[in-house]
Amino acid sequence: MTSTTDPDILRVDLHMITRILLAHDGSTTNLLTTALKEPLGIRVVLQATRPAASVLTPAVQTRMGAGSDDAMILRRSNLIMTRTGAEITANKVVLDPAHPSVSPLVEGIDVPIGRLLAAHQVEQRRELLDRGVRRWSWGSPDPLSQSRPSVWRSYLIVLQGRPALYVEEIFHPNLIPASPDMLADLDLDLGSGTELSPTPAG
Repeated sequence: MTSTTDPDILRVDLHMITRILLAHDGSTTNLLTTALKEPLGIRVVLQATRPAASVLTPAVQTRMGAGSDDAMILRRSNLIMTRTGAEITANKVVLDPAHPSVSPLVEGIDVPIGRLLAAHQVEQRRELLDRGVRRWSWGSPDPLSQSRPSVWRSYLIVLQGRPALYVEEIFHPNLIPASPDMLADLDLDLGSGTELSPTPAG
């Protein structure tokens, strides 16, 4: 079994990378690759079609221009360290297949989205939505894994002026520890936002 507590994760300045990550409006993969000095890859654990109402909040549906019954593509994945397979993030991505720029992203499941967007030179920007702390079971389906408080954020990726993807990223606590000092520094509350997801589970 691959360990998800690779000590290499701990070599970065945790407070610095946390502040940068939660405010960052660019590619998470590129930022973490630079910070960790380690090649990163993607592990897709689910890709399926779901009604918008089952994977997005009403507010995000409205922002994406999606009706409750519109088909969306739900992808769950992990950003991993390619050398060890250690998990860095747990991701929920909802793609709008009706968007003209989404097709290459649906097909390229073995490449992180940030890299695909850069490769296709699509006009893009990220619109930060929310952040907080929730419990997450790292190493699942390992029966010995335990849920741990983990920092998360959510954002939209806007392509060619229109929202195309909704993204939630949960960061491994070895990378961004949800410690009282860290949370106070970021003005986050460990006692709130600890549900598994602020949006429907999908």
